[in-house]
Amino acid sequence: MSSRIGVYSGTFDPIHRGHIAFSQAAIRACGLDEVVLLPERRPRNKHNVTDILHRIALIERATEAITSLRVLDLPSEQFTVKDTLPELRSLLGNTPMVFLVGSDVVRTFAYRWEGLELLFNDVSFAISVRADDDADEIAAIMAQLEKEYRTLIRYTCIHTSDADLASSQLRDGSADMSRLPNPTMLDYIHKHGLYSQA
Repeated sequence: MSSRIGVYSGTFDPIHRGHIAFSQAAIRACGLDEVVLLPERRPRNKHNVTDILHRIALIERATEAITSLRVLDLPSEQFTVKDTLPELRSLLGNTPMVFLVGSDVVRTFAYRWEGLELLFNDVSFAISVRADDDADEIAAIMAQLEKEYRTLIRYTCIHTSDADLASSQLRDGSADMSRLPNPTMLDYIHKHGLYSQA
């Protein structure tokens, strides 16, 4: 059986249970062998982002007991189709890729992403339906994109119990740090003085 790899790009500042739940649900729903997590060094439209080395260290702690998840550090500063897709292809060859994205990201496809035609023709998508979105709205957006780009977009919508959680809530203290995937992450956060409530 051929392998299939999930690719999950994001800020992960910090990674939390919602990220892990979505990754594991995508593995089951899309028949993936693994998911690689790609923390962006310089995420779009985000300021005061925690240093990439800390975010990678926290991802490693969050996934240390989950063999189907691993972190991948790429040279590109942020995910772009032009730069990142060739980097992934050089590492993964012709392995089928499924990109994991939140429904909030899908809403930005039409105006923030360049090279979508290449992406739509190369990969399929697992879409995490965020708590304030619904699958019908996302299906309508994807149908409009299919019409605009004249291509079939392969995607699966996924619902998880932690779809309400955002990293910003952990940073500002509006969500409890108990929603981190691994208690060793809190030790690391305390040691390095990261985030407001740590």
